[in-house]
Amino acid sequence: MNDLDGVIHTDATPPLPPATAWLNWTAEVPPPIPTLASQMRRPAASPTVRTDLPSAAARPHFVAPFNGEGRSAVEVLIDSSGRICYADERPTDRDVDGILIERWEGELTGSVRWGHHVPARQFMAMDNPVKCGGCGGQPDVDERGILWMLNVEPGLHDGRLAGSILTATPPFCRRDARRAIQGCDLLREGIIALRVTEADIVGIRGTVYSPNGETPLRDQVVLFDEPTITRVVANQLLRRLSAYTTDETTLPELAGPLQ
Repeated sequence: MNDLDGVIHTDATPPLPPATAWLNWTAEVPPPIPTLASQMRRPAASPTVRTDLPSAAARPHFVAPFNGEGRSAVEVLIDSSGRICYADERPTDRDVDGILIERWEGELTGSVRWGHHVPARQFMAMDNPVKCGGCGGQPDVDERGILWMLNVEPGLHDGRLAGSILTATPPFCRRDARRAIQGCDLLREGIIALRVTEADIVGIRGTVYSPNGETPLRDQVVLFDEPTITRVVANQLLRRLSAYTTDETTLPELAGPLQ
């Protein structure tokens, strides 16, 4: 089961076009507090959340792009070791594991495109500490786990999910969960709320380049132990939600207007 494009699919459901987008917000914070019991690709760390961020109302949209933002026209090369790189590569083009991230540019102007992700900001939200997809702050956490909201196909609206879910969708705080429900067309088509306690970072989604000059393969899921990982321009960091329960109380509470 996957939610790579914002929709939980059964085997019979074709994937939607890829998602893309998010806005960088930073703050000086103390060491994060662990909340998810899971491993990630960096052995010394575990998924965490921040606990002392300003209110969501004080921050702009985080991962969703504005109309003034878009993918950069940057040349992709393959070096002598077979690893891809940008012709004018910058230190900010790679994450801490050396994954090459799809570069975006532009102005934070126009309307917000809910349901899409700016790659660099999506990586920030899905990495440790996990952040709210709407504001970049702390996602909602209670004794059941972290709040994740996913779009679901017809037939899954009763909340009967089975197995792990591979997703590129970050969690949400309560205020931005409400904003997302009102602003995102995908979520209005069908939505389920989960409380997650285990969500491993397992791979990336992006464009795989061939060392032989063949046409690049877009929208490929590549796990961290696959050899092609060094030839991917990534636009999404993926987590596998493997321990979760259906949250049947939060969505009704979010039905009212924004505060």
